[in-house]
Amino acid sequence: MGWLDKLFGKAEKENGRSDILPQSDNTPAAKNTQNFTLPGLESMRFGRYSDNNKTQKKTESWYRAEDRYKEKNYTESFAAIFDYLRDDVEDNVRFHPDGKAFTFEVVQGSKTLRGECDGSTIVARVPLAKMVSPTTAVMRRLLDINFNLFYCRTAMDEQDTLYFVFDSEVPAASPNKMYYALREMVTKADRMDDQLLEDFNTLVETGTEHIIRTADHELEVKYKYFRKWIEDTLSRASELNTDSFSGSIAYLFLTLIYRIEFLITPHGKLMNTMEKISSLYWTRKEEVPLVERNQLMKDALRKLLDIGKEEFAASVYQTKGSFAITSPPTWEKMREYIVNANKDSIWYVDNKYPDLALIITEYGMTYNQFIHSMPRVMTDLTLIYMAVLHPDYFEEMGMKSLFCDKNKQLNKSAIERATKDALSRYKDKYKNMNWNAAAVNYSSLYDFLVSFSDQMAHLNMDTKRN
Repeated sequence: MGWLDKLFGKAEKENGRSDILPQSDNTPAAKNTQNFTLPGLESMRFGRYSDNNKTQKKTESWYRAEDRYKEKNYTESFAAIFDYLRDDVEDNVRFHPDGKAFTFEVVQGSKTLRGECDGSTIVARVPLAKMVSPTTAVMRRLLDINFNLFYCRTAMDEQDTLYFVFDSEVPAASPNKMYYALREMVTKADRMDDQLLEDFNTLVETGTEHIIRTADHELEVKYKYFRKWIEDTLSRASELNTDSFSGSIAYLFLTLIYRIEFLITPHGKLMNTMEKISSLYWTRKEEVPLVERNQLMKDALRKLLDIGKEEFAASVYQTKGSFAITSPPTWEKMREYIVNANKDSIWYVDNKYPDLALIITEYGMTYNQFIHSMPRVMTDLTLIYMAVLHPDYFEEMGMKSLFCDKNKQLNKSAIERATKDALSRYKDKYKNMNWNAAAVNYSSLYDFLVSFSDQMAHLNMDTKRN
């Protein structure tokens, strides 16, 4: 029996075992078995997955993994590593022990990594794509990919399925090595598979059976607003002078991209496209004039309207996550983005451009979510903010007790209940979040958005130390 057959055969036999994870966690946050949700939207996810949410118990698992590894108690070290990686809400990790041996699974987006250890060697693989017919171009691409890998390598099995593969002797598999090897494998596989399928028609999709397709109603609403937001943004930008309002147009285009990413949560090809459009603004920022960058973004956004419903559906699905694809923020920078956007919006209020003022405040919130692995409490508060700003979208998605009606009248009691719920889930981790509910201004939609986001910008996110 080859090691690939052994890997999958053993894993299938072990499926009946009880998962030893998660370990008991009695913290208040751990008692919440579900993410924060809005009434009526319990099955829906907003924003990217972030692993910047480890409880104190999870942190202790990491230290335990390091201590057991130093003691050469590798069995307990591995168990602690996988406990650390497991997100109890996501249910993203499976770890099945059998003495010194074990099998495991780690889910990241459209990919599932599977591996096993026999007590002396640990091996793992994650599928990229299946090759229908061998081509030199694909093999050259794999060599190029290999050059940029640190822990794993590309490989192909007897059935012409392409993989990322990792193996290590157990004494050499330190917690740091395991963490970064698994992270490299699943995050790169989750992103590269779509690029490979797009570039080579000799490859077909594989290993995506765990993906949950979006319900028909949810898909209809998301596709409707995907097109509506793009059309509305392009129309509004066309009304502005391309030179004197170049900054405003950039805000319009970037906010649109970050809104779609947060509220529609595309994956795969569409997500890659959104990131490329965003990079049109940020890449060569000092060399290419803003007017020219705006035109590049405008052309790219217009092409998004050519995406049909079937192609759209292929990139809008539900997945689990194990690793963030972005880095945690520095709190000073995160605060700066929100505060500066709110300051910039004042000019638009004073000069009678209220719609642009709202766009700019939204930019500060959604940009953080796009470029950073945000703490879940910040994502939850951003969801409340977006539900206030886009009530029509949330109503059609099925939200009950809207935060804002069509006349822009705010539902203060519902907003305050949701905010309290979001904050209370994380007080075990952030002991001094110092939210001042009295400072949130409900006199107008604009005043609310600025004051609510300002409270977020000044939350004390220092972690609790025992």
